[in-house]
Amino acid sequence: MMMKRWLILQHWHIVTLLLTLGFSAVLFAWSSFNLYGVAVANLSFIGKYGVMALMEGGFAQLLEICAFGFVSMLLFLLFKGCETEIMARWRGWHKGDPPAVD
Repeated sequence: MMMKRWLILQHWHIVTLLLTLGFSAVLFAWSSFNLYGVAVANLSFIGKYGVMALMEGGFAQLLEICAFGFVSMLLFLLFKGCETEIMARWRGWHKGDPPAVD
């Protein structure tokens, strides 16, 4: 099965990688900020009030927390992918002969 060319980070321009790295880091931080505290509070609310808490929006909030967790995980993977590709290119530039200067 062939992947689309735009999905392969080795084909991306270095500027695109750097911008994507920064963009994904900022979005990861925003989407995961205080996620753990909200999840614990929601589960405590559901544990204390049971089905009534679920009917009052506890279940919808739990789904929202799961969605934010999933998005945060994807953004982190994008960040790590860009970081790994940038570091691989940087290490590759330092192997072998230095580039010729005209």
